[in-house]
Amino acid sequence: MNIYPFYAFLSVSLFALVHLFASRIRKNKLQGTLLSFGGGVAISFIFIDLLPKLGESDEAVEKALRGSLPFLERHVFIMALLGFLLFYLVDKSSQVKHSSFSFWLSTLSYSLFNFFVGYAVVDENDPEVQPLILFTFAMALHYFTTDYSLNEKHGKLYNHKEKWLLIASIFLGWLAGYYFDLSETAIALISAFIGGGVIMNVIRHELPENKDNDIRAFVLGALFYTFILLFLN
Repeated sequence: MNIYPFYAFLSVSLFALVHLFASRIRKNKLQGTLLSFGGGVAISFIFIDLLPKLGESDEAVEKALRGSLPFLERHVFIMALLGFLLFYLVDKSSQVKHSSFSFWLSTLSYSLFNFFVGYAVVDENDPEVQPLILFTFAMALHYFTTDYSLNEKHGKLYNHKEKWLLIASIFLGWLAGYYFDLSETAIALISAFIGGGVIMNVIRHELPENKDNDIRAFVLGALFYTFILLFLN
């Protein structure tokens, strides 16, 4: 019996707990330290883990789609770019005005992101979410930072509606991944979309930029996660 789907369920359950409790952490020095440490881990995740794997996935996808889409190359990187652009537009929309449109655009975009994450972690052959324990660690810190940002922007709407939709989306993604199999090409493109979203959110929300953040914790997080990745590889 393959117990990997159970490990994937534990992973998405941890993400759900982060969504549930991240907004309850009060503003204090520890919060700034955690946000900065998480930002350092996220930067390391991008440069040491995510980008190299995107390159490997792109080669595999190009071989699989050779001839079917001759006008497009770098399929994986195009998908990552689309993920980046979507979340950039979401972020800009929320800065321009706090309207129901910007709220629902944010909610639907992050729900789609969560659905894809939930789906991707069920596939034990997807290199971009393996090793699962490290991906879970990095994404949990990423969720902590983005949830803090969403709570700051949307306040009660986030706590009463958005976070519950995000939690539901990630479990729905897990269910879809458990019961429905997609091709390796589709999984690679989904993972690339996730990667693009992560890159944008890290650049926008997780780099230390004010006095409340801790540059030492940021550097420590980057070095810590880099060491773990290099040690395991």
